[in-house]
Amino acid sequence: MPADKANKKNGSSDTSAPTDTISFDEAVREGKEIVANAERGQWRLGELADSVEKKYGERKLAKFADAIGVAPCTLARYRDVYRKWKDICAPGRESMPPYAVLRELAQFATHPKCKQLIQDNPKITKREAYELRRKLKGDEEEKQEQQQEGEWLRDNRRWFRDLCTDAEKAARAANFAFQCPREKLHELLDVVDSLKLMNLGGHGRIVANLAEHLEALKKEKEQAEQAEQAEQEDAEASAPIVHPEASTQEAA
Repeated sequence: MPADKANKKNGSSDTSAPTDTISFDEAVREGKEIVANAERGQWRLGELADSVEKKYGERKLAKFADAIGVAPCTLARYRDVYRKWKDICAPGRESMPPYAVLRELAQFATHPKCKQLIQDNPKITKREAYELRRKLKGDEEEKQEQQQEGEWLRDNRRWFRDLCTDAEKAARAANFAFQCPREKLHELLDVVDSLKLMNLGGHGRIVANLAEHLEALKKEKEQAEQAEQAEQEDAEASAPIVHPEASTQEAA
């Protein structure tokens, strides 16, 4: 009687391990090797793409991608990540983090905090890299906002300074005419055009009106700031003072 039929008859089953199963530890070990090889392959593809583009140009890169069966955008991403990190880390070094981490932090590869973290913790996870990228991106956006605000203030300061300089030049020229003798002023009338004279008066009034308007706004702002400060001082002065004895009694 065959062994398998005997086992069924006796109520026993075949205990030999099926060939399509693998132990967990073996699966983990092989999985890590596959991932490591894939990451080394992505790095190497980025290196090859960088070399092909440098030698043959960007058009040849698309042909290279088609020849190896990789989407051009994917190959371009491999190339960009490689270029960001090629002078910082390379395969084979102990400090080489996973490719997914390099891709996540490629934008900030040269940032001091990023470089320091990679050196201190080469086994950083993709999640940690994502959190670091979010923080660095936030810092960068805040820095750009401060820079834009600084540029805005600088432009306004330059505009007001130029306006005052032009007004001062015009005032000096006008004062020169006032100091001229009456005969000289009569000579000046020979070159005075009625339309230009009208425009001169209009320009002068606009400058004077702007100075008065800005002065009024400045006083208004100062008064508002003083009123706000007074309210804060009144609120602090009227706040109830709680003595330690009272607090102890309430707690009891």
